Amino acid sequence: MKIKLLSTWSKFSSESEISPNVRLVTHQREVWDAIIDPKIQVVFDTALTGDGKTLAGLLPAVKEKRSLDKALFAYPTNELIRDQNRQFKLWSDRLQINPRVGQLNSSELSSLMREEGLSKAETLRTIASDKDIVLTNPDIFTLIHRLYYDRRSANAATIAQTWLAQYRYIIFDEFHIFSAPQVANVLDGIAFIRANSTEKFLTKFLFLSATPDPLLVNALTKAGISSKVVVGSYQHGLQDSITHRRILHEVQLELVSSQQSLGGIEKWISENLQSISEFFAQYPESRGLIIANSVFAAKRIVKMLKESSICKLSIGENTGLTGAEVRKQSMTTQLIVATSTVDVGVDFEINFLIYESLDAGSFIQRLGRLGRHSGFSAYQAIALVPDWVRDKFAAIYTDGTEIDRESFFNTVREQVYQKPQEFQGYINRWGSALSSLRYDRLSNEKLQYQTLIERYSQEASRLISKTPNSGILKVLDSHKMIKVDLESFRGSGQLDIWMHDPETKAITSMNLLRLLAGTDFRLVEEHQARQISENLSCPFYKNNLGLYAIVENYLNTYEKVELHFSDYLDRLNINEARERKGFRIEACHLAIQQINKKFEYLPLTTCVADPVEFSNVAALRRRYRLPALFDLQLVRDHGGTDYPVAFGLDALLLDSLLHWKKSGGIMIA
Repeated sequence: MKIKLLSTWSKFSSESEISPNVRLVTHQREVWDAIIDPKIQVVFDTALTGDGKTLAGLLPAVKEKRSLDKALFAYPTNELIRDQNRQFKLWSDRLQINPRVGQLNSSELSSLMREEGLSKAETLRTIASDKDIVLTNPDIFTLIHRLYYDRRSANAATIAQTWLAQYRYIIFDEFHIFSAPQVANVLDGIAFIRANSTEKFLTKFLFLSATPDPLLVNALTKAGISSKVVVGSYQHGLQDSITHRRILHEVQLELVSSQQSLGGIEKWISENLQSISEFFAQYPESRGLIIANSVFAAKRIVKMLKESSICKLSIGENTGLTGAEVRKQSMTTQLIVATSTVDVGVDFEINFLIYESLDAGSFIQRLGRLGRHSGFSAYQAIALVPDWVRDKFAAIYTDGTEIDRESFFNTVREQVYQKPQEFQGYINRWGSALSSLRYDRLSNEKLQYQTLIERYSQEASRLISKTPNSGILKVLDSHKMIKVDLESFRGSGQLDIWMHDPETKAITSMNLLRLLAGTDFRLVEEHQARQISENLSCPFYKNNLGLYAIVENYLNTYEKVELHFSDYLDRLNINEARERKGFRIEACHLAIQQINKKFEYLPLTTCVADPVEFSNVAALRRRYRLPALFDLQLVRDHGGTDYPVAFGLDALLLDSLLHWKKSGGIMIA
């Protein structure tokens, strides 16, 4: 079925012109006003994709520097950091400003350390002194505010206090893509920052997000912290306007049934190469984007398109397994094949989009890549969705319906896809552990930080849960891996190993089970991996498994990978997060014995679900509406019983749903 999405126009603010060639729309002016309002401490900007949230965040940083001091922007991907750095340069030219802007990720930090010959702590202090604006990721922000860089020194909070005393305007972009563990982490960061602040110099927080996270909003409200939600003001389907600016062009959307079990996006593209080529022949100026759910599927699609005798387009690749130079080159090609790496705000000048999605969020996010740029005579999107999703759309809309994007997106969220699990219990259970760990660490230097400890305890208790919680600290003493996962923004990635794709010169880390299922690879020694990383000027991903893989081939079909446990999984409490080791992998790989020698001794954060209540993984997923990428495996233990098991941060999320039960589903009083 086909749906026409009308063009979208954003209303200019009455105080819109801030320079001869820059006019603000309503949400940009409202964000600016809210940030400088002394009564408001947290702002959520929920303007639509393409409506200039980058400028909304930037303006207070450069126009209110005297009161706000410096600004820290946290982006969920390094690709987005690079993209936003380009955007900042463009806005600096248009606004005729020259802020000192720096990028900070693990690679940049390592590079600066080598250039300056300084330690991490010294390098971070230098950046704090030298840069007005830092573009980083929430992982680095977490390492700073959780005192990671000073843990071996006598003053554990020095780096954190140095940074947070200066960067008193903190912006989180695309925050809606995160879940409860990241919300808990940021809430704990806010508690720590407030404990270090005075009423006169309170840090301001701006969240650029499609929807304000209810866990975050509820916590702020409970703590009595004033916040404001800013929305855009739109009209749709206009031909021209002097009161509104067009932010999205009209788009023709086609909804096509596509079943993953029957070949999914790969099969559809292989069967429709002719129609894809015809679109580009009809509109020669076109540029297109294909977004697949799986990086392995994306790799196979790239190969298919490049080898096709029908499709004569130039093909680019932009995935998590694509090197920086190949990604850069892809921006000049006619058709780019990508994965979720491009979901979060990266700007593409395209008029043709083919995409699959995992849920309402990714459906809307990916569709939002299209229609943002003028200069094309047609804008076409093809959404590949399961039968049940297409049927729901068909029950709501007739073929050829014309509708505005705001209404359409609301329908996608509220009526088509099921609402995602919010893990409401996570903040109280594991947020309390997070804040108690910090309290415990600071208490080791009680004389140095006595006032800070008292203020932090008050702030964390208001925002998260009672701090300290001595009971949870006792539990964590015997489950050290849970501590490690808990304190990392996205988890420790215990199952991730270093990997290298020689064809695209990519170096990254990837889940070992996914790698075994989707690739042929050979293992190399650590010193060889280090040398390759150094030669390509990439960060080296040391991992606890000590495994380093070079991809030789991407498989056409996924290999079967199974997990086994050498003991009885119910030896430790089930339905609760526990550290376990003794897992083994069953897979067709020449090095599987070598892998298992290391894997079975690896301590992992796990949550084992009761097999009496949940006989399989699918039943557990359905009952609790677990996200599509939730890391849940079926594991057979020594007694031959199959258990659904979650790992890493997902284990803590599952624990927050199940911990109140005993084996057999009996509630604990």
